Order: sequence, then C-alpha cells, then structure tokens
Amino acid sequence: MRVLPLAAMLLASCGDTSPPGSPSGPGITGVSGSTGTHTTEGTTTSSEPGDDSAGGPVSTSTGILRDVGTAEDFGPSQPPGCKGKVDVLFVISRLGTMVTEQDQLVASFPGFVDTIEQTLEGFDVHIMTANPDGEWPGYDYCEGGDGQCAAYWPNCGPYAPDYDCKTFADMATPCDEKLGAGLIFNVGGDAANKLCDLHGGNRYIISGEPDMKGALECIAKVGASGRDPPLGDAMIAALSPKLNGAGGCNEGFLREDALLVVVLIMDNADIKSKSHAKTQYEAIVAAKGSARAVVMLAVVPQPLKEGEPMVPGCAYDESGPLNFEDLLSRFPYHEVGDTCAPSYAPFFEQAAARIGEACGSFIPQ
Repeated sequence: MRVLPLAAMLLASCGDTSPPGSPSGPGITGVSGSTGTHTTEGTTTSSEPGDDSAGGPVSTSTGILRDVGTAEDFGPSQPPGCKGKVDVLFVISRLGTMVTEQDQLVASFPGFVDTIEQTLEGFDVHIMTANPDGEWPGYDYCEGGDGQCAAYWPNCGPYAPDYDCKTFADMATPCDEKLGAGLIFNVGGDAANKLCDLHGGNRYIISGEPDMKGALECIAKVGASGRDPPLGDAMIAALSPKLNGAGGCNEGFLREDALLVVVLIMDNADIKSKSHAKTQYEAIVAAKGSARAVVMLAVVPQPLKEGEPMVPGCAYDESGPLNFEDLLSRFPYHEVGDTCAPSYAPFFEQAAARIGEACGSFIPQ
C-alpha cells in the first residue's frame, strides 16, 4: 500500500503541517474524457477537464488553477487549500443483492482507515453514511407483518441474530427513516444491528473518534434489507440545507471551508431517483459553491474481464456505462472502482491521490 508517498503528496499540495439475492441491473464501466484515461487496479481514472459552477474548463494537471493565476501571482501566500478539512459522504445501497459487496466493503475498512490516518494525518474529518431509501429496515424486515421477528423471536433470524425485536423498534427515531439522513442505527439482514455510539454525539464521525475502525463499520455496514434505492436523490438530500442546517438530522456535517468527498456504492443502475445527472450536479455545486471543491467517487459494476473468474453473487455490467457516468464526468476530480474487486482499499488509495489534487486547488468560498 503506497501510504507514505501519498501522504507526502497530499501534505505538499494542501500546505497542511498538522438476505442474499440476484443481480438486478447494470452499473457503469468507467469514465472517459477528451484528454484520455488511465486504469489502475480496481479503478478507472479520468484526467479530462471538468466544469465548475460557471461552466468553465478546469485542468487537473497542476495544483494551481489557471483562472486564478500562478504561484508568482499569489506571492508568498499560496491558495489556502482545504486546510485539512474534509467531509466524506457515503451513499451505499442496501438492496438484497449487496451481500457480497457489503462483505468486501467491510473487509476494506482497515485499509481505508489506514489511508485516512496516514495519508490524511492531522486532518479535520467528518464521515457520514446517508440513508439511501428513506426507510428503517427494522420495521418491514424484522417487525410485524411478515417480518422475521414473527418466526424467530426474540431476534430477527439467521441474517440478523443480533437484532432485538420490539426493543430496537422502540429505539428508532424519525431521522432513522429520513432519506439522506446520517445512518447510526443500521438494522436487518447483514447489517451492524446496533446503535452506533459516535464521539461527539452526531449522526456522523468526527476527528477524535477513539474507535475509528469500529465507528466506520457501524455506520457503513448498512446491510442488505432495503428496497431498490434512489441513490442520487439520497445524495442530494444528504447535502440539503434542510438536513444540514440548525435542527436538521445532519446538522454541522457539511462545512463551507471543507473539501467534500462523495462515495456512491451500488451494484445496479439507479432507476428510482427522480433527479438526473444535471440536477444532481447542480445540487452538489450549490451545496459547495464550485465543482472544484468536490471529489466524486463511485464503486459500481464493471464488465467481467476476459480470463478472470466470476465472483459468486456479484453483479457485472455487460451492457455499457449506465450508472453515474454522466454525473462523475462533470467533476474535474473523480474515480471509479469495481464492486466485484476483492478489496476496495486500492480504490480508496487512488481516491486519496485525487483528494490531494483537489485539496491543492480548493479555495474556500
């Protein structure tokens, strides 16, 4: 794992010294652009220009943006960069087909935490996982009706043995079933099935979390008991003023002077969102002020490579780029990973490099 080189690059650019189912749809194969792409293990990186909120071209080949001048123009004071502040938003499908991907995601957490702690050492980080479908799976999957509690009382069956019937339902709050709200109570099949005790008392992780690995697993092990999610709509909701403002479920998560990193993880096409790439892009830029202040990441199905064995239970894209390609291509800083990769750690390592590039050109609004 290339930790130290990434750390050096990031610090230099920022100037900071401190139940199972079957696949149901296609994803995207990658992102390409006018200036070419290059492929690394588990990822496809695009180096094409992107557009900011004003529609102007952006080059990602240098840490200084063309339209704000050169280092000489700034004199001894360089652009402030992200000053160590990074807000990371995960939006993860919990459809029944996500069992394999969930295991791979959880397995990659130690490497991802190492990347955060070593590559982003000294940074002020917020990390949140957003509700992808506006539901709390305990109600439908476990409690009442055809729920698992009826057959497996006092727990929720073989896929959720740690679920506590009735008790957990009484603990759920309105924010636990709000689209885009930070997840701290993931329940149901293959989920964490516990209430996350996060340092700071928010619906997201903050710097100073004493058990970063445990906290990440708790908020991001969303399970596989949800419906087909409107992932794009959930992303927009998570960044909305209503949820991030005073009294909102995500109050304080999104900071004006922080770089925003969005991570979308889904093993089928987003066919449920009412929004589309253009409106999603506009909502993100409205939340941050500029596309330059955002790093967009997606882990989605890729075509099965010739000669490689199929991963049991994993979805492959054989129909072309359908999922999030248009959205990601609008941002100058983005990465695409493969849901079927044996580990997502290499993807996040590459993403750290993108964060370093974006951090070097990000000027807080």
